[in-house]
Amino acid sequence: MRILIVSQFFDPEPTFKGLLFARELQRLGHEVEVLTGFPNYPGGKLYPGYRVRPWQREVMDGVPVLRVPLYPSHDGSGVRRAANYLSYAASASVGALLLRRPDVAYVYHPPATAALPAVVLRALRGVPFVYDIQDLWPDTLAATGMMQNAAVLRGVGGFMDRVHRRAARIAVLSPGFREKLIERGVPEHKVSVIPNWTNEDKTDLTLPPPERARELGFADRFNVVFAGNMGKAQALDTVLDAAEELRGEAARFVMIGGGVEEGRLRESARERGLTNVDFLPRRPPSEIGEILALADALLIHLKDDPLFAITIPGKTQANLRAGKPLLMGVRGDAAALVREAGAGLTFPPQDAAALAAAVRELMALSPDERRQMGERGARYYEEHLALRVGAARFAELLADAARGGSAYDPVKRVLDVLISGLGLAALGLPMLVLAAVVRSRLGSPVLFQQVRPGRYGDSFKMYKFRTMTDERGPDGELLPDGVRLTAFGRFLRSTSLDELPELFNVLKGDMSLVGPRPLLMEYLPRYTPRQARRHEVLPGITGWAQVNGRNALSWEQKFELDVWYVENRTLALDLRILCMTVAKVLRRDGISAAGDATMPIFKGSTTEGTL
Repeated sequence: MRILIVSQFFDPEPTFKGLLFARELQRLGHEVEVLTGFPNYPGGKLYPGYRVRPWQREVMDGVPVLRVPLYPSHDGSGVRRAANYLSYAASASVGALLLRRPDVAYVYHPPATAALPAVVLRALRGVPFVYDIQDLWPDTLAATGMMQNAAVLRGVGGFMDRVHRRAARIAVLSPGFREKLIERGVPEHKVSVIPNWTNEDKTDLTLPPPERARELGFADRFNVVFAGNMGKAQALDTVLDAAEELRGEAARFVMIGGGVEEGRLRESARERGLTNVDFLPRRPPSEIGEILALADALLIHLKDDPLFAITIPGKTQANLRAGKPLLMGVRGDAAALVREAGAGLTFPPQDAAALAAAVRELMALSPDERRQMGERGARYYEEHLALRVGAARFAELLADAARGGSAYDPVKRVLDVLISGLGLAALGLPMLVLAAVVRSRLGSPVLFQQVRPGRYGDSFKMYKFRTMTDERGPDGELLPDGVRLTAFGRFLRSTSLDELPELFNVLKGDMSLVGPRPLLMEYLPRYTPRQARRHEVLPGITGWAQVNGRNALSWEQKFELDVWYVENRTLALDLRILCMTVAKVLRRDGISAAGDATMPIFKGSTTEGTL
């Protein structure tokens, strides 16, 4: 499988899904290429040895990398941050078309704009993509204060909805993220929870010698280490407040890292005379190991916001692997993970008294009890969160998505637009006449509209001419289809004239001229894994099953024909199906199943399907 990793952030920048991930996918037997920008995160300055140019190709530890230009910036300015994100998205969209066509693309989010190159690849070259969501936009933009403009946030939300629809599969880092996406209309089967891992090859957790511990101030104190970004989302004034409450006790807070809040926090600690808070300069992952090894406890904290209750901070995995007790000041999924692992204590975020109490509780434990707590965390990481576990799951997800891609897809889309556009132009007047007849015979509305599952199970509204009345029984319920389907309605169905408004769906991109017929949303959970493959392509006005029996087939026969089409679609096959459709309509056979007005309800297969 040929995989393209699309990520604005890549080595030598710190990132969760960088070179380590790419090498692991290669180890699993896949061909990997990376599309990224020139390294400038987190300082906003280009790394030594790099300068912005139209493009730069390099090979990093056997992984080919294409770097494209961007505007380097990562300060507190929303305008400059937007320029950074958008410049990469634009140049990477061009760069993606210069690369050899991959079988599937992997997109790392944030930022959300990194999805644009994958969307372009899907539209122009038929490449499906897996979207790995590390934080929810626009929720995170609002929660962190990065963006407050309501109109912009609505626009970002609309963009995210479109990206979610176009993604073949979506990976999220927590169950809460999955639930939130499902609430927003993303099909359940499309979203998988794959937790992050840490940079296992870059962090040496060897305990340094005593003299080094004394040099760093770690001797004779209970050291609580916070390592990572010091931004508004971390709400680290809580740590200073807790340090004030613990003044005079053995506890010491060590803050290592950087961010937009670092300078203010340093000044606040100095003004308050907090001698039990020390700030150490930011270190690369390769040099942070000794600090983690010297820590007595590792602190994770985010402000008390509903968004953060459904996330798992990225440093969680690194801290678990370090084998030290955790102090988790995050609600929801992150706290649940620590409790499940038995790896530390949790406390309410932005509650300084609770943090101070948790520190005291850890200090009261014996060294052996704290050691066992840390070992449980390290063991949990190895069994559930390690690179080998997560990368294997991503490889399966990428392979699943790749099955839905074809180099024929962009050609198919061009033909759909041309033929549906010409068809609507030629049939516009006859359709208006037919609409008038439908209104006089069957009433209003003339068009029947129903939400149906499209590609990847995403919903869309399908249009048809109505063929049934709205007759109801004494109880107010609609009468059976066979009663409401009039002779005129049967004529519309037998001639397929009721399908003509679906040309609008084809023009919009919800449907194709040829593909598996869109059925009911309620059927989605009833498919076997093999039957569900019918949703790897756009649904069609006509399809392989329609020209090989239509509604006279059993559900199992129809789905097997649909999957065969998914696996064998070509231009020649589509043209053959269109020609066979004309003959089928003229003969008017296979209109309904025996004993039903159309088809009986699909209640699920009687036999297990396989992939």
